[in-house]
Amino acid sequence: MSESRVDATFSATTQKIGNIPLANFMAAAQAPNMQAAADYLGNGAIEVNMYESEIADIVRRDSITLDRIDNVMANGHPHRFFAESAIVTANFTDPRNITPTPGGPTRAEQAVYIKAIVAQTNFGLFDVDVTRQQGQFASVEAKDIEDITSACVVTASSAFWNGTATSIGDSTTQSYCGVLTQITNQYTIGLGVSIIDGLKSKVAAMVANVTQKVKPTAFYLNPILADLVDQEARAAHISLKEVTVAGVVVSALQTQAGLLPLISEPYIPQDTTGSFGFAAPGSGNSNYFAAILAEKMIEMPHITGGNGSKRPRIFQLGLLSGLQGQYVGVWFNSVVAKLPTYAHAIVAVVRPTVAAI
Repeated sequence: MSESRVDATFSATTQKIGNIPLANFMAAAQAPNMQAAADYLGNGAIEVNMYESEIADIVRRDSITLDRIDNVMANGHPHRFFAESAIVTANFTDPRNITPTPGGPTRAEQAVYIKAIVAQTNFGLFDVDVTRQQGQFASVEAKDIEDITSACVVTASSAFWNGTATSIGDSTTQSYCGVLTQITNQYTIGLGVSIIDGLKSKVAAMVANVTQKVKPTAFYLNPILADLVDQEARAAHISLKEVTVAGVVVSALQTQAGLLPLISEPYIPQDTTGSFGFAAPGSGNSNYFAAILAEKMIEMPHITGGNGSKRPRIFQLGLLSGLQGQYVGVWFNSVVAKLPTYAHAIVAVVRPTVAAI
């Protein structure tokens, strides 16, 4: 076939295939097969499609970390506070010749920029009306609206740890500055070193600070790392204590700061490249992160217009030209780890990589 014949044939087939317009084939390929059919037709029986009214769903919608961290009303944009890192220094002197040395506390102004998280869903009028009229999935509209709120929470839960802003004063990056970036007190537990001993030793070193009264309240761990701790405890015949966190019984380590729960947090990452200031773990290994937090020194300042709500707000906008209803979720907040050099610590545990499902 000559080149010109090929071009002519292609040009013709772009309009029709046989006597049927090509647009018809395109529409048929894109539309689902909605041909009506009974499941079974027989004497005395007609079986038709029916569905359970409950939608199977285990989608993650929350974070235990956000539930345990204090939400505070922001005092503006940015949210400002003072951090004190030292008090005046006292000195011994001759009791008959008192010569004090003047001094004062060390304080610094801090500012954290508020970020905006949004999610949106549009509802077509016809489809909503059909669903309501059928009555089988009466709650699906409310569920989808609630999921807008959940979407904002999931985004915040991940950015709490992994936010990409370089500092709390970064006003140009739209994401949070994640806690793994804010906390500069770091520690690495290498291959072959006990995870349990390493975590306990780091807490002891924090508590031993003579200038800061450090009081960690919990370990937050990547779930695979939490399992590695359990495996090590069983292998070493160590009996871990148990505590209840958010209605769930979890293991706990007895440390120099008391009994600290080991809270599994899926949003804490594992890393193979060397992120958050840690060295790369080497081929075939990953850095599994654990955070030792003094939870009262972590805050999420939020802006809500003064209504006091700590959750994302839902707004119903006007109908679009196609009579589509718009629902938008908005959450103005941020996260700050106060005194990140002393009050908290991030631990990287180097272990062979285990892929998450």
